[in-house]
Amino acid sequence: MRDFFHILMTEGLYSESNHNRSDNSYRIGSNLVEFFSGDKSERMKGARRDILFVNEAYGINYETFDQLEIRTKWLVFIDYNPVAEFWVNEELLNKHPQDCAYIHSTFRDNPFLSDQIIESILRHRNSPYWWTVYGEGLTGKLEGAIFQNWRYGDFDSYIPYSFGLDFGFNDPDAMVKVAIDQRNRRMYWDQKIYQSGNTPEQLRTLISQHVNRNDLITADCADARMIAELKKYFNIKPVNKSKWTVGEALRLMQDYEHILTEDSTDLVKEFNNYLWSDKRAGIPIDDFDHLIDAGRYRFMETVNNQSKGRVQWRKA
Repeated sequence: MRDFFHILMTEGLYSESNHNRSDNSYRIGSNLVEFFSGDKSERMKGARRDILFVNEAYGINYETFDQLEIRTKWLVFIDYNPVAEFWVNEELLNKHPQDCAYIHSTFRDNPFLSDQIIESILRHRNSPYWWTVYGEGLTGKLEGAIFQNWRYGDFDSYIPYSFGLDFGFNDPDAMVKVAIDQRNRRMYWDQKIYQSGNTPEQLRTLISQHVNRNDLITADCADARMIAELKKYFNIKPVNKSKWTVGEALRLMQDYEHILTEDSTDLVKEFNNYLWSDKRAGIPIDDFDHLIDAGRYRFMETVNNQSKGRVQWRKA
């Protein structure tokens, strides 16, 4: 949706009077463009349309797509990164190849990418799985995502919350709102920031849109200068990484059910793609981990403060 409006504005075609912000729609002449989330199939049993565009189809189930498709008059477009085979392969390409046109494209086919984005993509050439899927656009073999016990759901506002923050520059600055229900082994996640190239001032502005002065933020301890700068405005503290390895923290987090809000699109992508590089040694891949790292910082501090006995037992 952001891309759509950015293109209209860049081309001088945007009109505020045509934009209905309450229902995320935009009128162009006699045409109506509607944006909506496809997280639950029950919500799809409503209005019909002439053309359907399903963005990041890997993130919705086949039942939801089926409800949308049968209510579409003319044509359906589906796009996705082929992280693994899923219902597009089984239900469409395999069963109804005569009704499908398959287009294989990569970043090389996109003339609108900036040099910075292209350089960022090329930096992953030595990561075989990432490069296969996101560099070459070929179907990957997803073998055992670290977090498989997750689902979409509402953020539980009755549980005390806090924020985790992972710093980046070429990589994105990533911040999540987190609530941890230790008794029921549930962890609630809500993506707040996922943006690269921020100056300290820009990051401060982004954080202030989501965080009050007294809300606790646990941040990556690797950037002491950034923490010192942000501490003038927020209740921010560095994570203590000395007590657990990354692998130990991740294995503890696997004991929890993870509930992700439907707007946490980049976080869902990370959950689907975050794999072990060496499972026995507890070493994850160095990809798809920015928001997960931010949530891990809060998990480490929360569980360490409230369940020291359990942590020491697992660590032993």
